[in-house]
Amino acid sequence: MSEGLAARQWDAEYRRGRYAAEPPLPFTGTILDVLARRGVARDAPGLYVGCGNGRNWAPLADGGLTLWGLDISAEALRQLAARRPAQAGRLLLGDFRDFQPPTAFAYLIAIQVFQHGTQADAAAYFRRAAGLLAPGGLLFVRVNSASTQVFHRHAVVDENPHGGFTVQYLEGPKQGLAVHFYARAELDALTRAAFRCVQPPREEVIHRAPPRSGFWAQWETVYERR
Repeated sequence: MSEGLAARQWDAEYRRGRYAAEPPLPFTGTILDVLARRGVARDAPGLYVGCGNGRNWAPLADGGLTLWGLDISAEALRQLAARRPAQAGRLLLGDFRDFQPPTAFAYLIAIQVFQHGTQADAAAYFRRAAGLLAPGGLLFVRVNSASTQVFHRHAVVDENPHGGFTVQYLEGPKQGLAVHFYARAELDALTRAAFRCVQPPREEVIHRAPPRSGFWAQWETVYERR
């Protein structure tokens, strides 16, 4: 997957108003609850990978977290900085796979971002997360489930024995991009060596509104760095 192509595609999506009027996901409440239960101080720095224009980043920061944001879309970060100018200094442009952190992080948040790319990219995301977190650090993940009924025309470009697969979209807003769909067993395999599971993967199934058909599904889970 070309990082430049992905950045251009997402810039265009955000200019068209992507996520501008959408409420935050309920998973943000889970994140705040888990951090509170685990005794993670509100001033302990965390990193939101793929923060976009702040649909979920903003309520987490407003909830008192000291939260950095990283994204490949300059347009998304511009919009978020305009919404939260006092926190613009914690917004960073770049690719997570080769990201060099400005500080140590107590936790990482990745909501619908570790699914962008192939299964090789997926493995790289989890390795990088393990490398950035100290033992005891938390990783909050929401990613595509392999049970999703993919809607837009696409080609399957890789599959793995666990049941995960990657598609390249041939039409739609992600045309030309590769997107990965995880099997539950694949998540277990990718995290077993470096993480222990704090909250087992929970699959959320969302039925598409007509005239679209079928459903997509997302895993939500929490890990702790070993």
